Amino acid sequence: MYPVIVALDTSAARALALARELKDAIAAFKVGWELILERGVEIVGELARLGSVIADLKIADVPHVAERIIARLVDRGACCVIVHGFLHPSVPRDGRVYVLAKMTVPTQYDAVWERLLSEIDGVRGFALPGNQPEVIARARQRLGCRFRLISPGIGPQGGAPGSAIKAGADFEIVGRYILESPERVHEWSGLRPACFSTP
Repeated sequence: MYPVIVALDTSAARALALARELKDAIAAFKVGWELILERGVEIVGELARLGSVIADLKIADVPHVAERIIARLVDRGACCVIVHGFLHPSVPRDGRVYVLAKMTVPTQYDAVWERLLSEIDGVRGFALPGNQPEVIARARQRLGCRFRLISPGIGPQGGAPGSAIKAGADFEIVGRYILESPERVHEWSGLRPACFSTP
């Protein structure tokens, strides 16, 4: 199994077909707003029958609302959920939460991501940009193997396949690059997660 999470940012029919094709080769699927708006939250459960699902709704709400959204997504079959780091210090402390600490494009996170890594605990891990391997390396050095690191930004956003893994990520999140040519998943052959074997 390759250390890849495929971002299924496509139609529901194509997402399900790709999930069936790739389910034995990859670690997980990532589901975002596009699929949920097309098919409803039921798509999470449909995909969860084929493999692990990370719900990437970039939750950004007050804790009691965020916690209910997380619980509902997990009840539907998601293993975990991505939450915006700017909620800190009100990020839900939950072993199913990945905190988005820095994006693949310039944002205000650029000024605070290292502080977020130092101050947030009680979560599953962090989402950090795979097109900035130096960020991954600094995060892994700072965090050791206490948290999972998942990294988007591979392919059209500039990250080379395997670069984030080699820098210390556990899994690379890949969308368009694999959606365009599913056989590209084999480019991760021989790579292993830095610390965790499951997303």
